[in-house]
Amino acid sequence: MKKLLTLKNVLIAIAFTVFLLLVKDNMDVVWGILGKILSVLSPFFLGFMIAYILNFPYKFFYSKAFGKMGSKHKFWLNLKKPLSVICTYIIFFAVIAALIGIVVPQIAANLSTLYENMPKYMQTGYDYIDQIFKFLNTHLHTNFSLDATVTELQARLTKFVMSLDFTTTADATKNVLGVVGNILTNTASGLYNFLMAIIISIYFLASKEQLCRLVKRLAVAFIPMKFLPRVYEIVDVTDTKCGRFLVGDILDAGLIGILTYIVMSIFHLPYAPMIAVLVGVTNIIPFFGPFLGGIPSALILFLVDPMYAFWFVVILIVIQQLDGNIFKPKIIGNQLGISSFWVLFSVIVGGALFGLPGFILGTPIYAAIYTLIGKRVRNRIDDKGKLGQEALDFDVLHYTAIAAEQKKLRAEKEQEQMDKLKKRLHLDKFLNHELDDDDTEDASEDMDSKKTEE
Repeated sequence: MKKLLTLKNVLIAIAFTVFLLLVKDNMDVVWGILGKILSVLSPFFLGFMIAYILNFPYKFFYSKAFGKMGSKHKFWLNLKKPLSVICTYIIFFAVIAALIGIVVPQIAANLSTLYENMPKYMQTGYDYIDQIFKFLNTHLHTNFSLDATVTELQARLTKFVMSLDFTTTADATKNVLGVVGNILTNTASGLYNFLMAIIISIYFLASKEQLCRLVKRLAVAFIPMKFLPRVYEIVDVTDTKCGRFLVGDILDAGLIGILTYIVMSIFHLPYAPMIAVLVGVTNIIPFFGPFLGGIPSALILFLVDPMYAFWFVVILIVIQQLDGNIFKPKIIGNQLGISSFWVLFSVIVGGALFGLPGFILGTPIYAAIYTLIGKRVRNRIDDKGKLGQEALDFDVLHYTAIAAEQKKLRAEKEQEQMDKLKKRLHLDKFLNHELDDDDTEDASEDMDSKKTEE
């Protein structure tokens, strides 16, 4: 039986190696299959995200607003969940309608105005850059030429356009129609996926108890019992770090966008709706969000009037300080528990690996991993007892003293163990001696009784 198990393991290892080699040699096919699967399942992923975010207002309606419903009559108890779901999606659709009906027209008007004034803004920017070049040439004796730079850019752009395969008018028309067709196809596909995701999210939210019970049954059925507590811990920490952070971050981004719009309107800065939406949306991204939204907005205002850009930068700095010190701690709280360095690390790595979703979700996911590893580290240090705790207090620079102290601690621990062993041996000897005495007394009593009987 043991030989059969060994042969089975070898065959499994060989088959797995062959499978990896096949995957390596056919990566294009594998990525194509994975892309197709992800595109098919994307409405379900998006629907799950929508349901996960809407679960927080749903719990408010279910536990707070309609919490006492059905306490006396079972009929109203059956209506508790449908009413909670309906109220949740009424708020969701109201927010979408407000964005479409109020914000989108203003953004469209801002974009139209920006497009009409773009030649004037480009000329203004050209004049500013020309003045900077003249200043550098006069005071720093450089040799910058704006006309030469513009001519070189035009030549490169012309070369790039000529390098495209537009040999005939028919080919050009075909390529343009292909691009337009791809844009229309992607737009229609995105709209379809969004509508399907909303419908799927309703099913997710309405039947979340049954789905959670099904997932739990699968986990208990196929995961060894000794790993189940760790799996439940991972799910709980991930829900705490990702879910609450994501919902709180969306609320915080909305608040920042509204506050930016109000302050810009008070100071009569142009393009307030468009810039407020840009600042609010990019504020979801940790660390880099204010820069991603602030820099292009400040550049647009700079082309209109440099003073507008100056006041916008001042307003943005003040709002970000209020957000970092007042709004975000109140809305999100200390959900992450990681330093600014790890926030920067998680944003860069997450964005490089997964793009925009990595930028947004990289920080809370890393915070969950950081929490789980930190708990494991604390448990391992506690297992080492006094020696491990005292090792944390060592000064790393004085390594000779550390080595001597560690040697001393190890000697003390070994001596302590020897003392315990000696006490145990002494106790064992004492007990054995007592048992021998008892056996001797019993033997002498038996001899006396035999003599008496004789």
